[in-house]
Amino acid sequence: MLRAFFERDRFDLTVTSELLPGVERSFDSFSAAAAEATSSRVFARVHFRTDLTSGERLGRDIADFVVDHALIPRHGDSPER
Repeated sequence: MLRAFFERDRFDLTVTSELLPGVERSFDSFSAAAAEATSSRVFARVHFRTDLTSGERLGRDIADFVVDHALIPRHGDSPER
């Protein structure tokens, strides 16, 4: 969703943790942040890698649907109907 909204993957961002006050993680792209979030679930032994592969695919499918059917075009462009 963020790549579609900003029309790019490259994006410097820093995130904090509610569970680890004072801990910050910095990323140079949305995909790098997503990859770490995905891997952290495996490292924490919350999910198996296959769960995450399926979840990523489902998330991309949902994001594509929302972009195609629900987002309003930027710059005042009229949606084609």
